[in-house]
Amino acid sequence: MQSDARPSRPFCLELTSTVVEVLRATSSRDELVTLMEAVVREMGFRHYALVHHDDLRTPRPDRVDLRDYPPAIMERLVTQRRFRRDPVIRGCIFADSAFLWSDLPRIIRLDQQDRTSLERGAQEGLNEGITVPHVRLGERMGSCTFAGMCRPERAQLFLGAAQMIGVFAFQAARRLLCGELPTVPCRPRLHPRPRDCVILAGRGYSNKEIARALALTPRTVDGYLTEARRLFGAQDRTELVVSAVLAGEIGLDELRARQPE
Repeated sequence: MQSDARPSRPFCLELTSTVVEVLRATSSRDELVTLMEAVVREMGFRHYALVHHDDLRTPRPDRVDLRDYPPAIMERLVTQRRFRRDPVIRGCIFADSAFLWSDLPRIIRLDQQDRTSLERGAQEGLNEGITVPHVRLGERMGSCTFAGMCRPERAQLFLGAAQMIGVFAFQAARRLLCGELPTVPCRPRLHPRPRDCVILAGRGYSNKEIARALALTPRTVDGYLTEARRLFGAQDRTELVVSAVLAGEIGLDELRARQPE
């Protein structure tokens, strides 16, 4: 790496171009791990993670899970299943591109639990980081993260490089770890009436209000929503709505409060 305190633009462009070219040609998991370790060092980070935002306690052939994170952090996020409440993972839902962890307060509203989570991460060496969201219709959201900046004041300089490298790195991980997966579901998982129920639930309607709006019984609405949660593996209404949006089953524009059709 250059000795200059600030990496030059030509250097960042050259780094990005080289890494993307190698990522596209990477043919094994071991090659990808070696490359990611080299990229992390070159950009001045200590850790990285290429993961789908899902329960990763048990390996699955359709989930990306490639990470070099401190054991205490993985215990918290994976073993204790606290990833759903992690502020960085929540930030991915609202960010439209790579973001600095220090910019999270501009992306989501942080509460005391979020701040405690970030402080614990910093204690384990995860001070500043850059996370690149990965969204593909029909799949769980994922991300590529570079974390634990040796010189956090330089993180902004690598934001563009992280965006490009993160996108191609996740694609490479998906290709190598998951094989060929369908781009979108073969057919919609939600039938019209259950879909209407999910949309109205996303607008904040109660089951009784949904039943009244759609001329259904509350029991029928409850059955539709229960089945929808099962289809998406969602634990509650919020996760159901988010999962349906990320899967391309409903659009964000449909969640705007208005009179039901």
